[in-house]
Amino acid sequence: MKSFPISRKQYWVFLVVFSLCALLGVVSLVIAELYLPRNPGGMAGRAAMFRSMGLGTLAWLGIALWSGAMLWITRQTHSE
Repeated sequence: MKSFPISRKQYWVFLVVFSLCALLGVVSLVIAELYLPRNPGGMAGRAAMFRSMGLGTLAWLGIALWSGAMLWITRQTHSE
């Protein structure tokens, strides 16, 4: 498989987009925690939100951190 280099601009796009996605994921989990009722149906909904949005938020955060690290690495290599 051919590997294509990723430019700094593309790393910035990854960082911004996936940081926003992770932030929205955390906000949705907080809203679900605050507004779902404290009954068996609300607890099931809360568990479903954490199962679906929790793992997605961690994945988005991981991609954002990776792109930030790659920006840092490319900055260090270009400044030398």
